[in-house]
Amino acid sequence: MNNFLKYLLLLIYIISIGEISLRVISYLTNISDIEKLKYARKFIKNNNNLNLSNVHKPYAQSKLMGVNIELNSLGHRNKELRTDKSENEYRIYVAGGSPILGWGVKKENTFSSILERRLNANKEIRKNNRNIFVINAGIMNTNTKDHYSLFENQFNSTKPDALILGYFINDAEIINKKKNNLILKHSYFLAFIYQRIASYFFQGNISDYYVKLYNENSLGWVSVIHSIENLQIFCKKNNVDFNILFLPNHHDFSENNKLSSLYSKINNKFLSMNISVINTFDSLSKEFKTNPKLSWIAKDDSHPNFKAHEIIADDLYNFLITKQSNSIIK
Repeated sequence: MNNFLKYLLLLIYIISIGEISLRVISYLTNISDIEKLKYARKFIKNNNNLNLSNVHKPYAQSKLMGVNIELNSLGHRNKELRTDKSENEYRIYVAGGSPILGWGVKKENTFSSILERRLNANKEIRKNNRNIFVINAGIMNTNTKDHYSLFENQFNSTKPDALILGYFINDAEIINKKKNNLILKHSYFLAFIYQRIASYFFQGNISDYYVKLYNENSLGWVSVIHSIENLQIFCKKNNVDFNILFLPNHHDFSENNKLSSLYSKINNKFLSMNISVINTFDSLSKEFKTNPKLSWIAKDDSHPNFKAHEIIADDLYNFLITKQSNSIIK
């Protein structure tokens, strides 16, 4: 019994020292895994909707990865949306995960904010007294099924004219809804160790993982197609322009990218469904081919930074002006 107590006290001591040390370090510098843990605690609320993995808390706000994140009453990262939509207002609803949210990027530097400013500065749009409002509905750790469900649930509240579905390669992952582990949720140290152990026991490489994820019989990929088909039907019924914004992995922008064939498979599938796809790979590759890390928000976090968001906004702006000019300008 004495030995048991000694080991127990030693374990408690190690955890306590680790917890204090990690909290001090995370206070002084940004650790991506810890910042994501803070995000889950401060921004995600419990919900009973089985079709939604994660939902934002209304009006949640905090400083994460060195930038402030503030949400409105609908959990969007933009100013409050007026309920009385004017006749000359054109609303673009952007759905997706953490790249859409703009993880690690100031709100004004997210591609959704940049796009809104550029569209409202367009001479033709201004001449016709059009007012463009871009809704940033990005939520971290969500998939395409979540994005479809959220858009459908918020449609009457947001009254969008267009939907841009942000699609990242891991959006085909199945997210099992489960109650948060209180210890992992509130202990930086144990959550950090847990992530490291999970990474250590990961079998294979990331490209093999994604190839398996997009197998024709993969439940995640089947769910993606089903959700997008539902979005098509819903948008057509409600006269909403529906397009997909494809966002590549930011680890390799070279011609020999191991995920290139998978990117083509995904894009070709969406195109075969008669959906317009804004593929940002070429534009991002032109800027970051020689050093992909220049597109990252931090050395331990490959989410797109301000410069990458600018490039994504350029691709979206050019697409909307050239392909959708009749609906967005007039």
